[in-house]
Amino acid sequence: MEFIPRHPQPFTFQQAISFDPEVSADEISRLQNSISHLRRTQEELQEYPEDPDIAQAIKENNETLAAQDERIFMLRLALTQRGASNATSAHYDLPPEPKPESGHGRHAGFTSDNGLDPPDAPLPGDNSGLGPSNSTGDEQESGVHL
Repeated sequence: MEFIPRHPQPFTFQQAISFDPEVSADEISRLQNSISHLRRTQEELQEYPEDPDIAQAIKENNETLAAQDERIFMLRLALTQRGASNATSAHYDLPPEPKPESGHGRHAGFTSDNGLDPPDAPLPGDNSGLGPSNSTGDEQESGVHL
């Protein structure tokens, strides 16, 4: 199978087929993260379309997004060629955009790497729930409490 990219790529399709599958999967994840950030930047830049420098940046970013999308496609196709039957599955898709923060509550402004905000997660410096309290003084301390 031959794949001819429309955008300049740092490797050929044949080279991508020879990559270790883990390397390809890591590169797909890295590219997805990059695309996610670049799309957010594009949305912010759209607020200033009259500025010629920003218009140029938007154009260049669109070219970068297209090249990165194509590179992800190329890597998935290469994984499929290597026998990774799930290379085109949703596992390699971009995660959904996080919902805007409400700014209220105990975790206002807190975002985790995976976009989840557990309601009972302790805030930094909050040691509640991390083992028995030493407040009564009647208990004997034994072992390590984490």
